[in-house]
Amino acid sequence: MMLSVEKALKLQGERLAFDVTAPAPRAEFQGDQIGFDGEIALHGFMTGIGDSVALNGELTAQLVSPCARCLEESRLDMRVTFDEIFVRQPDADHPDAYLFEGDQVDLTDMIVANIAMNLPMQFLCSQDCKGLCPICGQNLNQGSCGCDPALERSAFSALKALLDVKDDKEV
Repeated sequence: MMLSVEKALKLQGERLAFDVTAPAPRAEFQGDQIGFDGEIALHGFMTGIGDSVALNGELTAQLVSPCARCLEESRLDMRVTFDEIFVRQPDADHPDAYLFEGDQVDLTDMIVANIAMNLPMQFLCSQDCKGLCPICGQNLNQGSCGCDPALERSAFSALKALLDVKDDKEV
């Protein structure tokens, strides 16, 4: 996604509005488990400061990923504020600045970084998602499966059995 900053570089110090919409970048998040639905929109202001351009504003995108509990598709409307600097030459005062040439800045890396930093720990289809039955795999949001919860075996059930031994032997 490219943004022309020619006007900001000519009108130094002026705060100029911008709005851009483009197809989502082809970025891989969490092993390609998270995708985009639709376009990404950015709006905000750009200011020319010498040979650099400061951008601040908000980006919006809709992300799609399997629910962490039931594996059904879940959607997240993301709104991320950003405040970034684009420079022509690497600058020790701004080590996190993005480089650009000419009068266009490529927003792709900035978009990917800002979305990655603001991803939730897990995607849920809803806060009250009941998840899957650990025995049969039934989606519990669609109804009860009838499995006996006493039959549930966890990965630690063998260790628990060792603790339940009434013997004074060390394990």
